[in-house]
Amino acid sequence: MQANIDNAIHGLTDGMNEAGLSIGELWLPCSEYPTSKSAINPVLYNVNLIDWVLGNFDSVQSLKTGLTAITIVNINERYSQARVPTHFAVSDSDGNNIIIEFMNGAMQVYDSPNGVMTNAPPYNWQLDNLSTYVNLSLTNNPKQFWGQELNGSGLLGMPGDYSAPSRFIRAWMLQQSTQNYTPQNTEEAVGLAARILQNFATPMGSVMEAATATGSSTNNLDRTQWGVIRDQKERIYYFFTQFNNNLFSVDLNKIDFGTVKVSAIPAIQPVWHNDITDTLKPHRSD
Repeated sequence: MQANIDNAIHGLTDGMNEAGLSIGELWLPCSEYPTSKSAINPVLYNVNLIDWVLGNFDSVQSLKTGLTAITIVNINERYSQARVPTHFAVSDSDGNNIIIEFMNGAMQVYDSPNGVMTNAPPYNWQLDNLSTYVNLSLTNNPKQFWGQELNGSGLLGMPGDYSAPSRFIRAWMLQQSTQNYTPQNTEEAVGLAARILQNFATPMGSVMEAATATGSSTNNLDRTQWGVIRDQKERIYYFFTQFNNNLFSVDLNKIDFGTVKVSAIPAIQPVWHNDITDTLKPHRSD
């Protein structure tokens, strides 16, 4: 996925390479990057990090080694108007995950058991916050309600709002669904991932910035622009968008990376539903 920043700077925000290594970028406004003046290694702008990762590494371990040889700085050193405070989640085809953040002028790399990451606060705060939800469980509370266990009662108290800390808790808990049910095929695996992801998607119109001190509002609506599912074993990249829940895919196995030229397709696709009316068998009337 590619984003246009300030109508001038282009950078990848999410992707997967032919080795099954994937990386995603999310907003972290409290980020504080190293500066080029203090760098002792070659410098890389943060908007180019995803390109560099996908173009040079095939595993989390090889990336961790590579990160020690560079200094990543904020693009606003070159373009003062640009504001790109972000952090990154990286996964490989063996199930290894790391979170990369930039705090207090230094890069922080965290090993992650599941690759769950949302927005601010930083990752270590999110982990500390988990301890306040130790009562949550995917197993029903055995207490009887109306003659039976209340399905879903193990997650009573799980936050349902769209703030990043609450979405982190939901993502952490529901990611465990894959430990309780093993998909029988690719369709089930991708379908389950899509169902889980929809629990974190922010619908258009559900989050709006508050009015300013003068009483005016920017009408800036936060929303989930797209969601992605990466099959890192089969090398297939799936995506859906805010108003289109159809899944679209790019099969990396069908691309000759030795000869292919740079190309792009819009994330917003025209086919948003499948009309199956004609497949219905007509009923006989006598």
